[in-house]
Order: sequence, then C-alpha cells, then structure tokens
Amino acid sequence: MSDFPPGVLTTIRHALVLNLLDAHRRVGNDLPACDLYPDIIRSLKWVHSQDPEAADRVVWNALEHVAGHTETEGGPDPENAARCLSFSLTRNTPPFEAWSRDQADRFVAAARVLS
Repeated sequence: MSDFPPGVLTTIRHALVLNLLDAHRRVGNDLPACDLYPDIIRSLKWVHSQDPEAADRVVWNALEHVAGHTETEGGPDPENAARCLSFSLTRNTPPFEAWSRDQADRFVAAARVLS
C-alpha cells in the first residue's frame, strides 16, 4: 500500500466526479462513448500503478457520488458513468499506455462492487 500525500486521492476523486457530471451535461445519453479529460485518466492510472486498491476506492467513491447526484439533481445513469470511465481508460495517456477494453472493464467492475 502506497502512502499518497494528503489530499491527493480526494482531489482525483473530485476531479473525476466533476468530469463525469460535466460530460453528462455536454453529451447526455452518449456518455458511454465520451472521453474524460486525459489528465484525470492519467492521474487515476498513476494511482493504480502505485496502489490498485486505492484506485478502486477512488473510483468506487466517485461513482457513488455521481449516483447520489443523479438521484437528487439529475445526472448520468450510474451504468453510463461507469462505461464512460471504462472507455476513457482505453485511451493512451502518456506515460501510461492505453488499457485493453477487458482490463478497463474489469477494473471498473471491481471498483463498483466495493463495500
């Protein structure tokens, strides 16, 4: 387990939440085929390279926050948000290579079932 500087994981989570909500506002139901900002995806891949469990927690918390926002203020369907994240992880974000679709889907699916 890595020791991240205080606030780093929270900042990445907030950025991911805001990016998913903004993408939903821009593209609506086309969210699963929308690219998230490369810097956010690069940050998430960096966390994953240092501590996969921490990356799982960041994604789980972000998707939970988005789901809560959806219930109260109208946001993306949680499944569409997860598919958007998975799609974005398949993009090349130097210095991290593109993930395979299977790798991205497995990572997001594993993060979604955390409790």
